[in-house]
Amino acid sequence: MFSTPDFDSTVEHRTLPDLPRDISVTSIEAAKKVSKQWGEERWLVHGDAPFVMKIIHLKAGTRTSLQFHRYKEEANLVVSGRARLHFRSGEGRGETCELGPGVVIHIGSGAVHRVEALTDVTMIEVSTPEVDDVVRLSDDWNRPDGRIDSEHLQP
Repeated sequence: MFSTPDFDSTVEHRTLPDLPRDISVTSIEAAKKVSKQWGEERWLVHGDAPFVMKIIHLKAGTRTSLQFHRYKEEANLVVSGRARLHFRSGEGRGETCELGPGVVIHIGSGAVHRVEALTDVTMIEVSTPEVDDVVRLSDDWNRPDGRIDSEHLQP
C-alpha cells in the first residue's frame, strides 16, 4: 500500500563504511509495518530509542480514532495530501482545521484529536516512546484502547 516513488531504494548498502553499533541504516520497505483499517504506519525508529519516528499513510475518506494520550506527545509533518484535524478547544468544543503539505501539528499529552483524510495523506510522526498510550473516545471500527495486536502482524 505504501509507495515510495520519491525515495531512492536502489542505494547499495554495501557502499556504506562499517558503521559503529550505535548507528544503523535501513529503508522504508524494511521498517516495521503496522496495518490499520485507515491505512498503515511504517515504524522507522522505535524500540530502545528515546523517541519514535513513523511514516503514516491514511487512505482518502478514512479517519483515525478520536483519541488522547495520557503521556505520549507527538508532532506530525504533512508530507502530501489534504486532511482535517479534529480537536477540542480549551472550552471543550469540537473544532477543525485543514492541513496540507508542509504543515506541522504538535499534539501534547491529554489533547483530544483525530485526523481525517480528505485525500490520501502521508505524514511523518515523531513522538515520545509511549506508542501504546491511546485512549479512544470514538473509533469507526470500535477498537479498544491501547495496542491492537492484530495490527502488528506483518504479512
